[in-house]
Amino acid sequence: MITLGADPELFLRDDRTGAATSVVGLIGGTKGAALPMEGLADGYGIQEDNVMCEFNIPAASRPKRFSRSIDTAVNWVRELVRTTLPHHSLDVGACSRMFAPWELENEQAMVFGCSPDFNAHQQGAACHPVKPEALVEQDGSWRFAGGHVHLGYESEAPDFVAAAFADVFLGLPSVSLDKQGMRRALYGQAGRYRPTPYGIEYRVLSNFWIWDRRVADDVASRAYSLGQLLEGDPAELQRMYTEIPWIDVQAAINMEDEGKAADLIAYLSRDLRIGGL
Repeated sequence: MITLGADPELFLRDDRTGAATSVVGLIGGTKGAALPMEGLADGYGIQEDNVMCEFNIPAASRPKRFSRSIDTAVNWVRELVRTTLPHHSLDVGACSRMFAPWELENEQAMVFGCSPDFNAHQQGAACHPVKPEALVEQDGSWRFAGGHVHLGYESEAPDFVAAAFADVFLGLPSVSLDKQGMRRALYGQAGRYRPTPYGIEYRVLSNFWIWDRRVADDVASRAYSLGQLLEGDPAELQRMYTEIPWIDVQAAINMEDEGKAADLIAYLSRDLRIGGL
């Protein structure tokens, strides 16, 4: 059974100054102990993650339900901020923000990730962790908001193969919209994922796709098509995997090369007969 989920991160901004604002102590909830979103169904949750707000949605078995849940959660968080945090709003469209030093003067602001990431293009080898000093500049420190997609499926394919195909179905089509700035080099490189008991968590995308229902619909549809491929003919999956020019796929995503990404999508759908692109 194919399931779709997500745990996007969002920034808070001070409307008076335009500066990024830490959510520490303002939202509540922690990793592993999210607060239920009052008035919504089970599975919706909200929490503080580093200096960002993060929400979870229930696992969805259909693309439209997934994108509808994203829309519901974003609107819920927007209303929470409007009614409880005067002079603040969600920083719509932002995935890379510089925080002033005084916004980071707490232990939570220095906690990065709860488990390692892995590289699909190195047969699942662990990625080198990002060093905190790489985020620091003279005026403050960078933080980045992800839009991780969780895919559940039933397949004997190795998790690194599934994550590599996620680059094809999700990474390449996002290049024209997902301009990540500094996040790309540190957290948005091609093939970045985590294995899960139900499948994979694809970690390449920023939160760019959560703000527009049509874009969320597209992400959901492509993720579901990936699940269908993984649950399909293993021989066909192997054929595609051996014929895809993975070096070019990585380069298009890592360099945010729109032309190369478009050419690859055309080639993969036309010549390799990969459906759902």
